[in-house]
Amino acid sequence: MSEEKKFGRVKGQTKSQSIISDPLLAPYEIQIDEYSYTVIDSSKNGNNFGGSFTELRSAVNKIIQYQLAAERDTFGLEMFIRRYENIKQEIYEKLDLWSKQYLTTLL
Repeated sequence: MSEEKKFGRVKGQTKSQSIISDPLLAPYEIQIDEYSYTVIDSSKNGNNFGGSFTELRSAVNKIIQYQLAAERDTFGLEMFIRRYENIKQEIYEKLDLWSKQYLTTLL
């Protein structure tokens, strides 16, 4: 009889985490733990994993990609880049940090 392999953490094991939840990122959230930034689709039950990243910038970029994909539109390359940059700029402005230059190095 073959034993089923189980992956992941041992049952009951937890690790410290915080969550970035903002209407600008909706329906996505970013879970932060000591090792990574994990994108979660909070509108889904079950498989809501959107990716795990070592940098906040990568997690935010993935959310922008998901938001653009959800528009279900056809873009020319120039229009896609403009739309991507507009969403990114909106996020930068909403974060209200010292300056865009600081944010760029942070993300």
